[in-house]
Amino acid sequence: MDEIEKVNTITLSILEEAPMYHRWIVERIKPYLGDPVLEVGCGTGNLTGLLLQQGEIVATDFNPSYLETVARKFGRHPHLKGVFRWDIRLPPPAEMRGKFRSVVCSNVLEHVEEDDKALAGLRSLLRPGGRLVLLVPALKWLYNPLDHELGHLRRYNKKEVEDLLLGQGFRICQITFFNFFGVLGWFVNGTVLRRRLLPLKQVRAFNKLVPALMKMERFLPRVMGQSLIAIGEKDQAEGSH
Repeated sequence: MDEIEKVNTITLSILEEAPMYHRWIVERIKPYLGDPVLEVGCGTGNLTGLLLQQGEIVATDFNPSYLETVARKFGRHPHLKGVFRWDIRLPPPAEMRGKFRSVVCSNVLEHVEEDDKALAGLRSLLRPGGRLVLLVPALKWLYNPLDHELGHLRRYNKKEVEDLLLGQGFRICQITFFNFFGVLGWFVNGTVLRRRLLPLKQVRAFNKLVPALMKMERFLPRVMGQSLIAIGEKDQAEGSH
């Protein structure tokens, strides 16, 4: 296990202590989900269990140990229709093309050097009219040692995400900031304190605050956030290419 993979594994374990945060993500994206869903980069299943409550899921990741964890946790769930290994940097399996009404790609694209090619691959997995649900780290100026240790190659601004989606033929349904208050925590921990891991106690405290933060964020102008959520739709007339 290399150092980046080690940090990612530890971070996924820490984020298991923030189930309300993951519920918040799913609450934001569930209007755009349709059966079946492909989850790209499922990790150890922090989102998977919640997505399974929405409908049929196929889960993928490049890390076989993560897939073993997901299979162990959710293998008997009737909505889990498959778990398979796939590296988003490679072309998708031919048998999966055009099969999904939704593809969820959360905190994955920032790890990929050729993110435009990765998006083209994700588009090919969608049925005509299907939707890509993309969550990526936002605000280029917020890039700090936390990002570096996780293997993030970049953070995104809204225009970059818009150009990427349009460049791969998606119709943009929505691009919005998410988790306004997370910006402060990421900045203090990564930029000011130069930490390489999120503190577990802070994550647990943040998790308790999520219900209140969800309510507050509804009334705030979405001019900033720790992440961007983008919804791109494949043209109804387009095939699996």
